[in-house]
Amino acid sequence: MIKKVLVTLLTGVAIGSFGLVTAQAATQHVVSQKNVTTFGKVTGNTRGKTYAFKTTDGQLTMTANHKLASFPKTAWAISKSALIQKANGKQYRYYYVTSISKGKKSYSGWVWHKYLKTPSAVNLNAPYISQNAVKAWMGCESASLLEGLHYKGALKSTGLVAFMKRLPRSKNNNPNNGFAGSPYKVTSGVFQSIFPKPLAKWGNQYEPVKNMSGASLSKLRSQLRLHNPVVVYVTLHFAKAQYGHYFWGTGINNSHVMLLDGYKKGYYHVADPNQGKYWVSASKLARSYNYKHFAVAVQ
Repeated sequence: MIKKVLVTLLTGVAIGSFGLVTAQAATQHVVSQKNVTTFGKVTGNTRGKTYAFKTTDGQLTMTANHKLASFPKTAWAISKSALIQKANGKQYRYYYVTSISKGKKSYSGWVWHKYLKTPSAVNLNAPYISQNAVKAWMGCESASLLEGLHYKGALKSTGLVAFMKRLPRSKNNNPNNGFAGSPYKVTSGVFQSIFPKPLAKWGNQYEPVKNMSGASLSKLRSQLRLHNPVVVYVTLHFAKAQYGHYFWGTGINNSHVMLLDGYKKGYYHVADPNQGKYWVSASKLARSYNYKHFAVAVQ
């Protein structure tokens, strides 16, 4: 009888090196959390929820705040990542997400990463602006940037001619400093362009614009998933590059600029100020873009 009572008393306790220690219930807690370079995904499984996190004395409380069923195919911007250990001892990856909706209220919370997916296709359907309609034969950079600004809702009542009156010019015809030459005529011996750094600086006067030069096409696709169209420097008709040498360095004489606003398997969608809106094969655009990796994202 004494033995039976002792066994009962020991139920739910563990023997430590210094005596009897009461067993602790498994807790739910954050193992690690960090900010990440913002990237985009979309709702993949509407059975899930987003949560608000609250930690008290190391114990994590997760309170549901939104049902994913209310956000089918919604695009989400991911800015944080957290590894959560739940009471069952298993660890789960959660992302902090904010819904992306033009001109609408945004929603946010933590969501299990497997409820999101990378979209197989995106088409922002950015507006088209023709450089040829105003005889701005060399104005593709300005037109492409304005397309992106209009998509974001900036300068919507401003046309290309009025916009180019604000175009920053290079006093020494170096496109690294501003636009070289004239957007309305061909100037012999001058590389008539404005490169990403000064273009981004100009665009930042109206909307957040980021110089993405050096970025891979996969990073540009991530910008599109965040609803950010990208000004890309390619070649005219996606042809083989024709190089020229100038006092500031080497340029591509058949360079051209357009707005990248979508993708799907095997193709990219562009708003080309010279030829309109269309799908181009991924291989053609990749070859043309990879000559310089020049890009500016309108965010």
